[in-house]
Amino acid sequence: MKKRLVLLMALCFVATTSWAQGVKVGILMDFSGPLASLSPSIEAGAELAVDQANKAGGLFGKKIETVQRDTRANEQVALDAASKLVEVDRVPAIVGALASGATTAASSVTIPNQVVMISPASTSPALTTLKDNDYFFRTCPSDALQGKVQGTLARNMAYKTAGIIYVNNPYGKGLAENFKAAFEKAGGKVTEMVAYDQEKPSYRGEVQKAIGGNPDVLNVIAYPADGNKQLVSAIEQGYKGDFIFADGMKADSVATGPAGDQINGTMGTAPGSLDTPAGQRFEQDYRDFAKRTGKKVDVTAPYRKEAYDAMSTILLAIRAVGPHFLKMAPKEQGKAIRDHIRRVTGPKGVQVGYNNFKKAFSMIGKGQQVNYQGVSGPLTFDRHGDIEEAAFDLWSFHKGKVATIWTVQ
Repeated sequence: MKKRLVLLMALCFVATTSWAQGVKVGILMDFSGPLASLSPSIEAGAELAVDQANKAGGLFGKKIETVQRDTRANEQVALDAASKLVEVDRVPAIVGALASGATTAASSVTIPNQVVMISPASTSPALTTLKDNDYFFRTCPSDALQGKVQGTLARNMAYKTAGIIYVNNPYGKGLAENFKAAFEKAGGKVTEMVAYDQEKPSYRGEVQKAIGGNPDVLNVIAYPADGNKQLVSAIEQGYKGDFIFADGMKADSVATGPAGDQINGTMGTAPGSLDTPAGQRFEQDYRDFAKRTGKKVDVTAPYRKEAYDAMSTILLAIRAVGPHFLKMAPKEQGKAIRDHIRRVTGPKGVQVGYNNFKKAFSMIGKGQQVNYQGVSGPLTFDRHGDIEEAAFDLWSFHKGKVATIWTVQ
């Protein structure tokens, strides 16, 4: 009897001092495949938000947990991964995916199952008109904007002709078309637009066509592994022009890749954020978090802040639903999150910023409306789930590193 009493007391102690079953959020990223060099760094941004929110008390006394699934930047793999998150893991919301094609494929599962998906990196303009019933959002800007910035940059650098090689998916196609439109509107001429398929052993034929006519600049709209092969191929074939890059190539693995010496000083564009005190705190906390958890990250990788903001938005929306969230079925949870996203990011609320989870959770619990100010920038979502304002980094490769030159709003 005495042993039984001791056991019951021990069980009670565990129950009162440990987290019960947590609140789950899915993470859908490309941990293998062509974006494998970037995904861990982006995921760490989302995980930092979870870590900070748990330190602020979690949600309704529950620990926030994440479930990761890999898409390989492949549409079929993404479809299967999203199905597992929805049907097996039963998450009501997902941060991801990264590649626009993977996100589009995953949405065919998440939308009908009323699961919210917020992508930090899917930039295809086609996603703006996705028939999503308001279950898809993104914290990164559309390439309809980046294409204009990139095209303007190329003309301002006095390039008159440009060739384009782009990954054959919605991201690559959308960015290539918008670059072409902006570049030619400013007086330039695109000589060739060549699509390529991912993870091929060689791109000699595609590169040969893209540099046909010897354009002043070759726009490489690619992911690091494939892009490195294309750069080497262009150099081996005697291309004497310059290169310009988009966000997919903004990686140390390109700066230190086999063409590293030849691309020193090359310019590129990527969604970015203005230099603010909140952004500076994020960078320090991000480094500390990576070191503490043993995560291997690239602190110059794009979309880290956007991933933090995507996760933060989901967590604030869940808190705004209220404690009855825990008693809802997954579909009901997803719908409730969707209905509260604009309530925690809209201009009518009291502004709360980076790592303000304790304050924000308390205010929401008292019935106050908050206006989350993203660390990547303002998060006012339009009717399509796109952000209304964005900043872009103009960056360069410098001595084997990625260096931001300046940021434009």
